[in-house]
Amino acid sequence: MRFAERSLRLVLEALDGRRSAAQLARLVDPTVAATLATLIRTGAAERRLGPAVLVAVRTEPIGPGVAEVVAGYERGGRRFAIAARAACRRGEWRLVALRLR
Repeated sequence: MRFAERSLRLVLEALDGRRSAAQLARLVDPTVAATLATLIRTGAAERRLGPAVLVAVRTEPIGPGVAEVVAGYERGGRRFAIAARAACRRGEWRLVALRLR
C-alpha cells in the first residue's frame, strides 16, 4: 500500500522538523494530528539522534477499507517501530491510529 509508506515517511519528516505538521492534515485523523503535534513539541531529545529514515513497511488488510500497518525506522543507528491503522473514508485513505516506539 503506497499510502502507508508515503504517509509514514511524511510523519517522520514532520517529527524531525523537516516538514510542517500542517501538511499532514489530509493524511491523518484529528486525534493523530494532535498526538503528532505533542510529539513534535516535546521530542527534541529524540531528534538529537539524527534524522529518522523509514526502512520497512508492511500492510495487512483487515477488512473492507481498513489496513493494519507496521513499520521500522532508523535514527542514529538505532531501530524503532511504528504501528498504525489506515482507513478509507469517502474515498480517501487516512491514518486513524498511530503508535511510535
